[in-house]
Amino acid sequence: MSNSIEVVISDKSTTTDKGRLLEKLGSELLTILQYEVTEEVRVTGMEVDLLAKNKINGETIFVECKAHQNNLSADVFTKLLGNVLFKGVSSGWLFTTGPLGKDAKGFVNEWSQRTTDERRKLNVYEADKLIDLLVSSRKIIDVLTLKQSDIYTYSDENTLLITEYGRFWALKVIHASAGIPYGFVLFDAETGKEIIDKGLIAKVKQLKSSLEDLESLTNGLVKSNNNIEEDISEELGNIAIVTGGDQWSDYRPSRPKDFVGREDLFREIFKYFNNVIDNETNTRLLAIKAPSGWGKSSVLLKLISKVKGQRYKTKYFVHAVDVRAAISHRYGELSLLSCFTEAINKGFIKKPLNNMVINNISNPFSNKGVVEILQTLKEENKLLVLCFDQFEEIFSKNELADLFESIRKLSIAIDAAKENIVLCFAWKTDGTTPTDHPAYFMWQNLSDRRNEFQLSTFTPAEMNKALSIFSKELGERLNPNLRKYLIDHCQGYPWLLKKLSIHVHSLIKNGIEQNEIIGKGLDIQTLFERDLNELTSSEIACLKFIARESPADFFKVDQDYGSDTVHSLLNKRLVIRKAHKLILYWDIFRDYVLNGTVPQITISYIPQGNLNKYNDVLQLLLNENTMTLNEISKNAKISYKVTENIVRDLVMFGNVVRKGEEITLLQEQEEDAVEKVHSFFSNHIVLKTIIKEHGETFGISIKEYEEFINRIYKESNFSDKTLGIYKNRVFNWLLGLNLIKVNSNKIYSSIDKNMIPIRISQSKRRIRLTFNSKIHPFLGAAPASRVLELITYIKSGNSNEEELKKLGLRNAITVIKSLNLALKQGDSLKLINLDGEVEKILSQEVLATDTIQLIRAYINDNEKLPSALEVGDMVGDFLNKEWKDASKIRNGNAILNWFKWANQIYER
Repeated sequence: MSNSIEVVISDKSTTTDKGRLLEKLGSELLTILQYEVTEEVRVTGMEVDLLAKNKINGETIFVECKAHQNNLSADVFTKLLGNVLFKGVSSGWLFTTGPLGKDAKGFVNEWSQRTTDERRKLNVYEADKLIDLLVSSRKIIDVLTLKQSDIYTYSDENTLLITEYGRFWALKVIHASAGIPYGFVLFDAETGKEIIDKGLIAKVKQLKSSLEDLESLTNGLVKSNNNIEEDISEELGNIAIVTGGDQWSDYRPSRPKDFVGREDLFREIFKYFNNVIDNETNTRLLAIKAPSGWGKSSVLLKLISKVKGQRYKTKYFVHAVDVRAAISHRYGELSLLSCFTEAINKGFIKKPLNNMVINNISNPFSNKGVVEILQTLKEENKLLVLCFDQFEEIFSKNELADLFESIRKLSIAIDAAKENIVLCFAWKTDGTTPTDHPAYFMWQNLSDRRNEFQLSTFTPAEMNKALSIFSKELGERLNPNLRKYLIDHCQGYPWLLKKLSIHVHSLIKNGIEQNEIIGKGLDIQTLFERDLNELTSSEIACLKFIARESPADFFKVDQDYGSDTVHSLLNKRLVIRKAHKLILYWDIFRDYVLNGTVPQITISYIPQGNLNKYNDVLQLLLNENTMTLNEISKNAKISYKVTENIVRDLVMFGNVVRKGEEITLLQEQEEDAVEKVHSFFSNHIVLKTIIKEHGETFGISIKEYEEFINRIYKESNFSDKTLGIYKNRVFNWLLGLNLIKVNSNKIYSSIDKNMIPIRISQSKRRIRLTFNSKIHPFLGAAPASRVLELITYIKSGNSNEEELKKLGLRNAITVIKSLNLALKQGDSLKLINLDGEVEKILSQEVLATDTIQLIRAYINDNEKLPSALEVGDMVGDFLNKEWKDASKIRNGNAILNWFKWANQIYER
């Protein structure tokens, strides 16, 4: 049996009032120990510091009183010892009413090993010792002498309350099977008489103590007590473990065997777990953050699956509960006990000799049974992880405000204890928690104690793996074009890929061929409309009620709408049951049911073709309306593969519908078709990101633009070559649609960006991004051998520009300047950016030039190497040069030779 002390005041009282309570308690304790207070040093809301003099030997001591519920840190001791030294007193005493933290216990243990003279400098009186003093001096009665009723199971922890209304013993009454207190019996601490004055009991209960959420009881039968116990039994039985779907097509969190990707995330999480066990991190809180539908619950299930494997099953135990099943403030402590019980039942840890009880949510580890578990975890290097899934849901229900406060206290206590227990929160980042909500401050105040893991959208590799699993479920190979269609439209959003795949699965199982499915740009709203189309009016009404009340009480919904309606929605998997609660299958779907809103999808799709090819195909379709892929290929004079890529763009833009080989234009006028494309790129992630970081009237350098692309598509793992082409291509579309403008190698928001270009076909010249200045374009005036010879001369000390020109290296100098690999200092040339393998660096710089990018774009569009004349034509157009054919061929040959050389060096 243990005792605790709580010094508490009412909301109407001041911190000075609390200080007086502490001063009085401290003075009484010092009087018992033959000291008298000679000077009050300071009185604050949480401490009373006193100077006291021994009545017998005249020794002067410094006394600090700490009234707290959370664990005390070792900093208090170092501060106290510093004050002892500073004030020149004999020793420092600490009266502490709350528990010591892990570091504080370590400090006290180390201090006890010091010499007798050193130990005299610091004396620590914890709650049990303080109470012994009060009892021995007959200031309060021994708690063991209090009359206890046979009808209750009492906690093994008793609480001494120091209040403005008096001092009381509170005996907590425990729910025998749940292991948590639900009530208390109050006694006068000085006389031992039970308090039966309802007014006084009500005042005490209103104080901010561990009793405020408990029922006040008396040593007699109270009818409501049985109801309380029944409620707790029901809550204990309804702790909702996070569960996945029964099959692939289930909208619930994915089964571990269907889970894809996130390997880097799991590596980081397990690294953190190891750090906890090795005591190399001070935090015991972690958060898995992501918007709705990004797979937070699926990650928890996969994590649970992983720790059950051979590698981790003896090290980690993860227990995940769904907060949406909560109905009271007790869900946090019941979940912690549920975690202990499951770990014992699964053989992860042994059952403690003592019963497990959470006496106080602010100090959950005071019970002997729980202490045994902590010791086992430490001795065996094991870790328990309790996860609260859908945690943000408690903020939408006023009746769960107390649960929020309870879990906040639990978080602080577990983080301060530094034991082998971690609290994990799956937190939705696209919620709308206002800044004045207590939850907002809780999340911010714990930020420095929390280890956060942010989920990202799916990478192309993860999307392909998910579609391979879909293909197995389908029992047939996915059409390559259908696979591309699904990847293009889901934009990396896990929920959207799942929704699209399930929709496609349903269509194919109903006899529709794969090549008939890929025909039209995605309208997300129609996906949700299909969920509602086949419902009866009663089912729709029931669905809306559940959405409004989510999580809705199962029994109330069953009573109001009928069992048949509820079970029909459950069977259609539009509604999911969590213990005694009903919810819609996704928060995203709930928002649609309530408000008709669908998530805004930021477009990350990169067009497969360029603006000119798009315009050529659009012009054909404006004339013919419907054409086959072969007809488009033939009339546009482009290969079949290039045609498919252009059509893929047209589908994504919303310009056409495709049925097999047949392509039909959806707009009659060119203006309407271009408007669709303009709208598409107005919502493109590149433009949106630039605007978000630099504002609507942005102005950024070419280098900054490149950095944006690199960052945005970092997870896509594109090669440098591919990413270079994509930078160019996205830029050209934005420029051609009048969404941006370029001046002096800087990119600006377009002054006329709200004016949609009436006809793309009016622009005849190719628009290209100038990564380097047009003042010194790369034309390959000298071959690679001569440029390397020039670099060798400069490195050997022959750097005078005029002397180098006399050696016939004039054109080589032009080349090296155009590549920004040399600059002129006085009469000499100085090499820059050439630290490393010269040929490799030179090839990289060449491949990044505008003129080489033109060749890359041509190959991408036409799947063949251009002729020298074609290269000269493109470069001349790009530089606005009116070259004759001979000049085009000469320059084209030079650039082509460099292209071949640079690629050969780069790839070796």
